[in-house]
Amino acid sequence: LVGDAAHAIVPFHGQGMNLAFESCRILDRLLRDQGYADDLAATFRAFEASRKPNADAIADEALENYVEMRAGVVDPRYLLQRELALELERRHPDRMADRYGMVMFTTMPYAAAKERSERQQEVLDALTVGISRLDQVDFTRAAELVETLGPLPVWE
Repeated sequence: LVGDAAHAIVPFHGQGMNLAFESCRILDRLLRDQGYADDLAATFRAFEASRKPNADAIADEALENYVEMRAGVVDPRYLLQRELALELERRHPDRMADRYGMVMFTTMPYAAAKERSERQQEVLDALTVGISRLDQVDFTRAAELVETLGPLPVWE
């Protein structure tokens, strides 16, 4: 139910194990909660509702990472977008964050990190249409698009 074998995903920096630790913490909290302490069926329904979106998100992220590392690192478009993402993170640290950084170095829920990385990818896609070099990016437009993302969420 909560062990790392119950959280198996494509290898992604130990995140299957981390997901299992998070699940233990959430289940413990639910079991201690007065509203759930005497109703195991309700406890497990709440547990599943809480964990499934994040488990699905990190499983998807792990697969995307695998594909990216297998093929993306030799794709010129990927390399341009990676370079642009790093530049946008440097220019807008409160609005742009690397997917891996959100997953590995914050307590942001996996589903939130996945949604944010998808929105950031839309910005990168829009900014790299028809160009092949970083010096061709319209950084005025980039700032406008990044602004629409809103600030990065703050997590404990």
